[in-house]
Amino acid sequence: MRTVQRGDRHIGPAEYPDRVGQVVGERGGAGLGPGAVPPCREFDDVLALAVERSGDRGGTGEGDVVLAAGPSADDHHGEPGGHSGGHSRGHAAPRTATALSGAGAAAATGRGAVEALLDGPDDLETDIGMTTAIPAGTELFDIDIADGAATVDLSGTFATGGGSLSMQLRVAQVVFTLTQFDTVDTVTVLLDGREATEGIGGEGVPATGVDRAEFENVTPAVLVESPVPGEEVTSPITITGIANTFEANVLYTVTDPEGLILDEGFTTATAGNGEWGDFSVTAEFATERSGLGAVIAAQEDAESGGQRDAYEVPVRM
Repeated sequence: MRTVQRGDRHIGPAEYPDRVGQVVGERGGAGLGPGAVPPCREFDDVLALAVERSGDRGGTGEGDVVLAAGPSADDHHGEPGGHSGGHSRGHAAPRTATALSGAGAAAATGRGAVEALLDGPDDLETDIGMTTAIPAGTELFDIDIADGAATVDLSGTFATGGGSLSMQLRVAQVVFTLTQFDTVDTVTVLLDGREATEGIGGEGVPATGVDRAEFENVTPAVLVESPVPGEEVTSPITITGIANTFEANVLYTVTDPEGLILDEGFTTATAGNGEWGDFSVTAEFATERSGLGAVIAAQEDAESGGQRDAYEVPVRM
């Protein structure tokens, strides 16, 4: 059996369906395969936390929602209007919180997602490589969502420390967290109640009325939004996300805890070739192993026939 590198974000060559049942190499193996182009892990791992902390794209933000990161269910976040998120539902101690319905639903759901983002990664998330660019101690003072625009008031700590990349990534985390909700198209970040008219930090990172397009340079070419890192999955599993790839093609692989390829194939995003599009595909698999497997999405490397820009999501089986 041929082996390929999971930890190095490379799983070519893309031959379907013969590789099902083969093994993806363990992390720290022999290195990248021919033609592999590893993405910036810092971008992946920071935005992964933002994706994990937010709600179901396409959801309304109303009703019962589940989030499984951060403090336990008996703290204040377990109260109505606390942590929320449609597909953030699979870590070690999931809990249910009832978001407000009606006019306050969007703000309550958004508040819970941002609060969870500010909590930073928990032990499991840290173990699987998730990080945050947001300084510890950043507080959420207020959030308002109306007419597709979210306004988030954070403490000044948010703009302290780090260079231009760190500043851009932390603003991107807030934007990605909130724009996964149907009710949010743009985000404005206030600091201590004041609009950052000249941007955030000395670098002047835009933070007024921004959307995801502002952060294309730190967005992976393929970004999986569901399942989220650490989520417990069963077959069939729906893999969704955004991509900007050649001819809009997206390759996917599902592996078990031993690195065995359970399913793989490809789908087409709604746009590509320089434009961002959504993708969604359903994978079916069978395994008797339990533990941390992976869902991997990528685009094909035209030169090697392998994969590049691979985005790996550790999932619990």
